[in-house]
Amino acid sequence: MNDIQKLQLEMLVKLDEVCRKHGLRYYLAYGTCIGAMRHNGFIPWDHDVDVLMPIEDAVRLERYQKEFGDYFIASRRTDSSFKLIDMSIVDTKHKCEVIKDGRVIKKRNVNMDIYPFYNCPPTKVGLLANIMRSHLYKLLVGGIPQNHGKVAVIASKLFMLFFSEKNRERDIRRIEKKLRYRGRSFEIADYYGLDITFLSAITYKKEWFDKPKELIFEGYHFYGPTNPHAYLTKRYGDYMTPPSKSAISEEVVIKLINEEENENG
Repeated sequence: MNDIQKLQLEMLVKLDEVCRKHGLRYYLAYGTCIGAMRHNGFIPWDHDVDVLMPIEDAVRLERYQKEFGDYFIASRRTDSSFKLIDMSIVDTKHKCEVIKDGRVIKKRNVNMDIYPFYNCPPTKVGLLANIMRSHLYKLLVGGIPQNHGKVAVIASKLFMLFFSEKNRERDIRRIEKKLRYRGRSFEIADYYGLDITFLSAITYKKEWFDKPKELIFEGYHFYGPTNPHAYLTKRYGDYMTPPSKSAISEEVVIKLINEEENENG
């Protein structure tokens, strides 16, 4: 493991400890779940840890901030400057730089991502309504996107004309309530990254995310999906075959910033 992976693993160990203590569910997800299934640990060129949590458990996690020590649970509810609809566990002691094509594109604290997931309404119309709400949720929380092209910026600005800054928090809370669908449901969805487009979302059967399955990751037992194979196949297809060298070379690189070296330099 490299330095960043070691710090990520330490955060995951702490999350696991707190969740088991308080009966909260989380599931290794995305590349972290692939790593557990394919490598029994980190994908060698991966630099972060991702987990999925039921939205109710993710919100409850914030109650236990004091048990995380030097880690801060960041969400829009705990940090007014946090402009995302997911959550992060932030290592307040260590900073890193994100490198793309050999160029540093940002510097930030080391963090691991928590992605809440939601019950889906059982009808296509209901799901579509929540997909649209999720896009509005992102706009109201994060503001106008600047990296999705001119058309997206213009459309977002026009859409935001219907909402006032004065009532922004009220509107956000109303959307959050709608997204937390509590009726009969057979599938779950998250509303992040490649799992969602403007009119569609990848959904997963609820039984795939029921009682967590113990997965081995870097010598530890962590919670994974009840059916990790079904989840990863739905999300990625043939997840056991590594990507090409050219695809790997396009991945971002995250490096730890050595504060002592910076001070001496």
